[in-house]
Amino acid sequence: MRERIRHIVFCLCMMAACSAQAQLHPPESRMDFIQADIQRIDKLDGKEDRKVETGDSARNALAFHAFLVLPDTIDSYIRRNFNEADKAFYRDYLFRTLRRVHGRNYYAAKFFDALFGQLYKELKGIRAGQLYPVLAANVPLSIQTIGMYKRDPATDSFLCYAARINPDWIFLNIEEFQKQPYAPHVVEYAAKYAPQMAKKYFLKNDPVMNILQASTDSAVMILLQITHDIGKKSNSYVLLDDIAKSSLTIAQADSIGSDSYACLTALMNIRKQKHPLAEYSLEQELEVQALKYVRQVNDLHNEKDEVRFRPVNKFSAEQLYTLIVYSEEEIFTSTFNGIYKRFSARLGKDDGFGFIQSMGGNRFRTFIKQCAAYGNLDVFLKTMTPDERNILLVKFAAGLDRDGTDISQAVEVADAYTSIHDTAIQAILQRTIAMELERVTAESDKKGMAIYGLLSNLFANSTLFQADWYANISDKYKLPPIDVLPSARLFESNKSCIWHMYFYDDEDGGVSFQAFLNTFRDPAWTIDEHSPLYVRISSRGGKPVEIYANRPKEEYNGQAWLEHYFDSLGITPDVLIHRGHSYYAYKTIEKTKPDTKIFVLGSCGGYHNLTNIIDRAPEVNIISSKQIGVYAVNNPILKELADTIRSGKDIDWQLLWARVDARLKGHPQYSKFLDYVPPHKNLGAIFIRAYNNLIESN
Repeated sequence: MRERIRHIVFCLCMMAACSAQAQLHPPESRMDFIQADIQRIDKLDGKEDRKVETGDSARNALAFHAFLVLPDTIDSYIRRNFNEADKAFYRDYLFRTLRRVHGRNYYAAKFFDALFGQLYKELKGIRAGQLYPVLAANVPLSIQTIGMYKRDPATDSFLCYAARINPDWIFLNIEEFQKQPYAPHVVEYAAKYAPQMAKKYFLKNDPVMNILQASTDSAVMILLQITHDIGKKSNSYVLLDDIAKSSLTIAQADSIGSDSYACLTALMNIRKQKHPLAEYSLEQELEVQALKYVRQVNDLHNEKDEVRFRPVNKFSAEQLYTLIVYSEEEIFTSTFNGIYKRFSARLGKDDGFGFIQSMGGNRFRTFIKQCAAYGNLDVFLKTMTPDERNILLVKFAAGLDRDGTDISQAVEVADAYTSIHDTAIQAILQRTIAMELERVTAESDKKGMAIYGLLSNLFANSTLFQADWYANISDKYKLPPIDVLPSARLFESNKSCIWHMYFYDDEDGGVSFQAFLNTFRDPAWTIDEHSPLYVRISSRGGKPVEIYANRPKEEYNGQAWLEHYFDSLGITPDVLIHRGHSYYAYKTIEKTKPDTKIFVLGSCGGYHNLTNIIDRAPEVNIISSKQIGVYAVNNPILKELADTIRSGKDIDWQLLWARVDARLKGHPQYSKFLDYVPPHKNLGAIFIRAYNNLIESN
């Protein structure tokens, strides 16, 4: 018995000692979890050796920094700089972020290096009380890390800022911040800005709907009333501004929304204002309505002008302007010239400057860029006095650091400048850009310095796309090479180079699909057509290349089946291809992953979607068209690309493009090929990539 008592006393003493030790040195279990997860990632390549083998030496160094150095550095920073409650909170989020790394994605080292780097910047911003500028500098990445900073006071303002770029980011990430006190304000703001997008979440027990139902905001209550009275199919949501101002009843707005001409007119009048309600949805619907008319004129391109332009003959100068600036993705050259001719006749000779002002300056940079591209800029500038012309051109190139939240306006200026040959106009733009560069430098405005520094390189010499121009900005802004894509990069993620082609069930989808298959009917390729949902094309010799494409009539089932198939095998396609009209392009773009190597945007006006693609895949090589995408051009490009990859040779874009050029020269569609933009001549992509690199480095 004595021995038993002695044993119990010993155990109690040991427990007390352990408890005392625990109080002196609190258990840092989350730190242990973090260190254990860093070790887990270290083992993903099969060895625990403080290295991460990805198949590429440069990427190995980046992976070492991303997975083994940064998380440990962040963990140490948290432990040194925050109280116990905050330590636990931030470590928990760091651990959850580490869990996102697994055997199917650890080779995406650049993305994770940026992601963990963003967490480190956010923590420093929180500590210094300067979080907002950190978040605003990289909005897409900041949105992915809401959990880290959601308790900070700056989050409210930042999420509203982010909503203006993409409101769906707010709705998709609502569960990360729905319990925070600012959540109602952010969700209300996003819903009023993009009601057409918000209505997808008007479902019972959806967190977005729960917040909006508790709102007392009058505009939000109108949105819910539309849903209750008429239903989500109504187009009246986009006329929210007029309804809120009592200019229209909900019933009247619903009636107008179902009539293309009336809707276009109503939307155009609302859009003249600065920041009306439903601004995001308004912009999207204006594109839809404008394209309805432009496509009619496009389709009648073989008819005489009196027949071809009949759909727009009764349009005013304001309506014709709206058609032009909201249809740049698809407007044919001849369509633009015909609509501009009618616009000019209604405008008169002396009111161009006043007209732009009457439109609230809406998309005036797009209009000037299009006029320059189609040779009508001089004509338009002659409708104003010399002083008005100078003021307009200065406004065109000035304040780009203050316009909106992305660099699309700067790309418009860059595009326009390359189309302008009038030395007097060039001189005005050059002086304006030089003065703006001085201004933003004096203000230490990093965004402005990046924009105007890049723009100033456009006129540093006259070569533009020649080697000297690219070498200049490449050296100055540390751009990765764009003229050659090494073959090894296309096989580093998968054993084969995997292509995923998205076909859509539009009017020419079937013909386009068959023409594509016929392009690959040669001894070097095997076509498997057994599945009713998709086809698979495989290389017979050389490097393994596998091309998967859904059948157009199986747009939904075929695409979904292939996506599930790739996900089940942990495959990210190396090459992504959009084959369908431009209004489907966003669906394909949404499938872009950080490690997508090539994106072929084979639709009309694909060039105008660059920002959305590069945001998702910073190093992607993009082939696009400034005008009309046609399968007679798409297929030769794809075949040349596939044969080059199969051969195991690096893709030299200049040589590949020259081969396609020689193949199509003399073909009826050769003029369409001249509107296609290869990766090494893609000014927009170069500009965006350089800008992103500059912002990240700052």
